[in-house]
Amino acid sequence: MPNEGDDENGFGGSFDESLPDLDVLWKIATPEEMTEWQSSGILSLASSLDRTDGFMHLSNSLRVKTTANLYFKGRDDLRLLKIETKKLTQNDTRSVVFADEAPSLDAITDGLIYVHYLLVQGKACCAHAYANFASHPLKYDDVVSEVHDLPWNEREGKHEFPASLLLG
Repeated sequence: MPNEGDDENGFGGSFDESLPDLDVLWKIATPEEMTEWQSSGILSLASSLDRTDGFMHLSNSLRVKTTANLYFKGRDDLRLLKIETKKLTQNDTRSVVFADEAPSLDAITDGLIYVHYLLVQGKACCAHAYANFASHPLKYDDVVSEVHDLPWNEREGKHEFPASLLLG
């Protein structure tokens, strides 16, 4: 049941309506990440970069094509996961906090997910999700709302994103 100030889905609190570019986040995933997430049912820090940095690297709709080009050029085995920010609350068991600075390690508690966003030309684009993933895991099926193939088009030298997605 929604609390006072929440929308009809029970989402409110720390969600900042002034950051519309963060309502949907995208994760470009390798086959190894997909295998780990689907076998465990948990959306964890599966990539070596995510594990090393201690947060999940994500992009918003304005930046995901650039991210694919910069970090995944030529890969033909990728998947694109859609994560709706409001689903990160996992049925009101967590709060999502948007911040333009990375949180300190002691600020990351079981019930919070920090989405640290980076600005490019004054718009939020890259996002880093910080959480206590070990003690309060994200359930894959609760968080990921869509999965798409992300094929590489050798002739055009870029990934082919599904035409149905509204991406910048």
